[in-house]
Amino acid sequence: MSFKRSIKKSIKKWTVAVTLLCLLGPDPFEPPVARADGDICDPLYNLEAGGHTVWDFFSHPCPPEPDQAVTPLPGIGVTVLGIRTYPTLYNPLGFPSSPGRIQVANLVGNGYGGGLEINGWLSSNFGLRLEVGLLNFPGQPGESSFEVLPATLGVEVRLLGDTRTFVYLAVDGGIAVNGQNAQNVFVGTSGSPYFQAGIGLNIFMIQIEADYATIVQPLGASRTANPFFFVPVSLGVHL
Repeated sequence: MSFKRSIKKSIKKWTVAVTLLCLLGPDPFEPPVARADGDICDPLYNLEAGGHTVWDFFSHPCPPEPDQAVTPLPGIGVTVLGIRTYPTLYNPLGFPSSPGRIQVANLVGNGYGGGLEINGWLSSNFGLRLEVGLLNFPGQPGESSFEVLPATLGVEVRLLGDTRTFVYLAVDGGIAVNGQNAQNVFVGTSGSPYFQAGIGLNIFMIQIEADYATIVQPLGASRTANPFFFVPVSLGVHL
């Protein structure tokens, strides 16, 4: 009888030990999780239970679960822009204009210029941007060229795509210093409210954007000019 009792006691001890091992420790029959570098995760580190041991300071953490993976935002970027501009009389926003005032679009031809853009994404689909540029509109025969230096702050909204290839909408507003350049003598130089809105396509390091832009008060109040409308098309390269 003593021998049977001894066996029963041993079985009870092993049963309790196995039960505690299953409750408090990792499953001994579960295969270890492999790391990207070929090492094996520390079995004393239990990610789901939030357990941490002294071994965490000496070994790499186990790879995160798929639902715990965090996609980093693109952050702050700098883009160099080359710009081609096309004057137009189209006024979809209904800015006040008068037939008796100067139409800058009739005095100049298609222009060109460049700029610098600094943008930062606040979320995966919404970002802010700061732009400065210099645009030149060559004058028609007998007319002086028209030059514009816009500085704007705007927003970008990603419509579709991922962080590298996507279509977006952009709206910018700010001020544009402008005037006519007659042999390096600027006439009617002034600052005017400036607005633009458009659509763009980003493909890795390349950005293509087309906007509709408005200089509300070109050439200063003394020249009594109508608002100047044009379409800037830009090609940008991310640095």
